Amino acid sequence: MRFTETAEEDIAFSVSPLLEAVHSWHALTDPGHHALHVPWVRRCRRLPAVLRRRIREHGLAVADYIPAFFESRAGDHDADFEDQLVAVRALPPALLAAELAQTLVDTTRYTGHNLVEDPTARDTALAELQQTEADRAARLNSILTDPLPVLEDALTVLEDYWSAAFADEWERVEPSLYDSIARAGSRIAHQGLFPMLRTLVPQIRIDPTQRTLRLDRPHHHDIAVTRDRPVTFTASHYVWPHVRVTCDTPWPLRITYPALPLAPASAARPTSQEEILTTLRALAAAPRLQIITHLAAQSRSTQELATLLGLSTSVTSRHLHQLTQARLTTTRREGYYVLYSLNPTRLDQIATALTTLTLKPEA
Repeated sequence: MRFTETAEEDIAFSVSPLLEAVHSWHALTDPGHHALHVPWVRRCRRLPAVLRRRIREHGLAVADYIPAFFESRAGDHDADFEDQLVAVRALPPALLAAELAQTLVDTTRYTGHNLVEDPTARDTALAELQQTEADRAARLNSILTDPLPVLEDALTVLEDYWSAAFADEWERVEPSLYDSIARAGSRIAHQGLFPMLRTLVPQIRIDPTQRTLRLDRPHHHDIAVTRDRPVTFTASHYVWPHVRVTCDTPWPLRITYPALPLAPASAARPTSQEEILTTLRALAAAPRLQIITHLAAQSRSTQELATLLGLSTSVTSRHLHQLTQARLTTTRREGYYVLYSLNPTRLDQIATALTTLTLKPEA
């Protein structure tokens, strides 16, 4: 994904109640792969047995490939859960069939549109599934014949799941997602686009010099982000540990990324006074503050930083060691070099801890 020099004008941010509900449903289909969401999995054990059974039965719709139609009106901040469901139900049947079909097949070999439009591809995929998973073959055949009953079953489960549990969870999650977007906007305003992109997730690789963002996927595209084809970053709690990318027509370009993990207030570990002091000591020197400033723009090696600071590599290394000990920087190896990166999460934690020092306890 390549960005122009004025990329800030070609990106947008959003949250989506429907997508968030779908991603939480995905976590329920494979709890062992979603350690962050074990508390939600446990809470959902209290749902009525009939609803839990329906959630399991229809989980194929979100277990692996998540259909892009769940992103309908995901960029519309005025659209609530019900509005988004209405938009899904209004989509053309052929488009719904193509997306639902991709939940059942190897998407590195088949696309949903290919299965809808090419009888030979459809027959081949059905024959292969019939030999190994007859039930899945029957489901795929019904989707390609008429996707509306399968869609309605999935949306009805979603509606009941929302009413029974996720509406309240969305009330908890939504404010933190908007806070995450606000932090991203602030970082873009003060530092530019690429320092913000670097904070999203480890799976994203950034090259500021080439102005590119790369995600390793078996589905290859080289995409130029422009005013005519902008990209929306959708903040999500329940998408973790994945990054969801939508890049095929007719869907808008979208990256759904994990926002900073949530924790119940009662479970959040406060930053200790010793941690605050360690961090402040690490920051209390002009060279180390300069290092933080340089790393806010991009990752750098010890040798690069030494040149920028006008110091020897050994002195620069000692400064970097102190910053790393305070968890203000992280490292990764690229070939011969060790690159240092800023840890913005740690800065946010210390800023929050300092703010709470001035708060008066409630009477």
